[in-house]
Amino acid sequence: PDIHEIKVPGIDAFSVPCDSSFAGPGWTVIQRRMDGSVDFNRNWTEYREGFGDLRGEFFIGLEKLHRITKSQAYELYIYLKWFDRDEDGYAKYDNFLIGNETELYELKALGKYRGHYGDALERHKYMKFSTPDRGGCAETFKSGWWFHDCYHW
Repeated sequence: PDIHEIKVPGIDAFSVPCDSSFAGPGWTVIQRRMDGSVDFNRNWTEYREGFGDLRGEFFIGLEKLHRITKSQAYELYIYLKWFDRDEDGYAKYDNFLIGNETELYELKALGKYRGHYGDALERHKYMKFSTPDRGGCAETFKSGWWFHDCYHW
């Protein structure tokens, strides 16, 4: 992926990978998991700040994601590829927004869904982000997420 520097209100400029291979040009990649080379069993601070390698597996960080989605309307495009079968698909939402740290980066909006596999993310709307060090579903799944009743994507 191409790496670009972006500037959004409230924080210093930072680098992000951009991808045009799945859904056309102009997509900022906020998370990539491909081969298990990066452990996503991380604490709150690491999820807030981000971790990994922008050219490999990574998470952009909740604070950056909050600032990005707060700055203007954003779509969310999730590309899924199963490794145990030759299958892939997508989920697309037309109005993605998360809250700030005081709000525990609540998943505030998704907008209208389009995709292949049903709207699995809608049930997580209004959930606070949780991380393994804070217990609950994130500890069970060994990954941070907006969990609803330990239902995972």
